[in-house]
Amino acid sequence: MASTRKTNTCDGALVPPLFSPDEWQELVRHCELSPRQAEIVGLVMQGRQDSEIIAILNISQSTCRTQLDRAKARLAARDRTGIVYQMFWKFRQLVELKRFPWSPRDSD
Repeated sequence: MASTRKTNTCDGALVPPLFSPDEWQELVRHCELSPRQAEIVGLVMQGRQDSEIIAILNISQSTCRTQLDRAKARLAARDRTGIVYQMFWKFRQLVELKRFPWSPRDSD
């Protein structure tokens, strides 16, 4: 039975519940993911399997695998766990950039 977790949409991309639509949009832009890659990564971050992603997005298995592989390459991730790790790491980088728009070493 498929999960019934609520998912927001943002410009056609599915937003994982851990991010606001604005945060997700900025993170996707920062990671330079295509709209389809963002949809798939968002679903991976929700713990969805390929079969669920294929059904939700109404895409072929080869499209799912191709876009997932491209997202992994873009994020320098080896697997699905790496995708989740890299997305959170990059989100943290965005947060730090907003908190410290200058390099802390510049103040020396």
